[in-house]
Amino acid sequence: MKKLLSLALICCASQLLAQNPSTYFLSNPCLTPDGQTVIFSFEGDLWKAAVKDGAATRLTAMQGYETNPQVSPDGKWIAFTGRQYGNGDVFIMPVGGGDVTQITYHSSNDEVSSWSWDSRSIYFNSGRMGQIAGFKVAATGGTPKRVLGNYFFQYDHNLVEHPSTGEIFFNDTWESSNQVQRKRYKGPFNPDIQSYNPQSKQHKKYTDWEGKDFGATIDRNGNIYFISDEANGQYNLYTLEKGNKKALTKFSSSIKTPSVNAQGGKVVFEKDYQLWIYDVKTGKDDKLDIAIIRNNILPKEKDFDIKGNITSFDVSPDNKKMAFVSRGELFVSDIEGKFIQQIKR
Repeated sequence: MKKLLSLALICCASQLLAQNPSTYFLSNPCLTPDGQTVIFSFEGDLWKAAVKDGAATRLTAMQGYETNPQVSPDGKWIAFTGRQYGNGDVFIMPVGGGDVTQITYHSSNDEVSSWSWDSRSIYFNSGRMGQIAGFKVAATGGTPKRVLGNYFFQYDHNLVEHPSTGEIFFNDTWESSNQVQRKRYKGPFNPDIQSYNPQSKQHKKYTDWEGKDFGATIDRNGNIYFISDEANGQYNLYTLEKGNKKALTKFSSSIKTPSVNAQGGKVVFEKDYQLWIYDVKTGKDDKLDIAIIRNNILPKEKDFDIKGNITSFDVSPDNKKMAFVSRGELFVSDIEGKFIQQIKR
């Protein structure tokens, strides 16, 4: 009997997924280290889905919005930005779901960028010092430290750590921060892919396109992927191959927020309000058909039409009011039916 019930549930779920149209307004995707599971933001909550079948389940249901999820390189934790108290703070939770822990408590917005490769620290952007800057905080909590605070960079953000060289990749203009939606910008504030090594104090600039190059994401092998609008004025996925800039996609509409899995080989990103994945080995890109499986809460109160459902009634001695029972509940009204009041215990 149990086997038959399980089979029936699986069949029902398969039919629901087959009937469920593609979901839109998915954002901020990232992948587990093996590239098999995608985690993203939808309707203000975090969700996860298998890349293979796209069946998504909810991970969070906090007050406010949860965005910017990033999975730790060891695959155990998700760091994300939560707006439980209005502003953005850094939170973490287990990849499989569980208790959520708040890491930062500043009144400014803290936006998660990435993890350190030892899975012990989280990089995030924050305006806590007046203008946006990159910070690092232990995954166990504590006082955040500005990463490039002692150097000459200002407005540094989108921080991501190289796994072997010690470089911190970043952008440093508002065109890659609060003006990301402004495409085809060319001017003195164009963002480039650049890095700084705090130990060797060496600064490197990897791109010099007069437009926009930003949003670097790096895998465990040191492969770098990023956004550029050089080819056609639209944001596409690029990489650095032996130091040279190379286009990987040729979309006519822009991509957003690319993120490579830690082990490498897959890059997930937003495009046209849906999620796409790029396979590095084959060079193919495919849309992920995500099916949202909601577990909506049943409301405590629900409206019903009482017409034709009155089981008993009585009229007051002055002939002006009436009491009646409908669906097991007691009501009173005037004879003309201008008002109805439910009598609660």
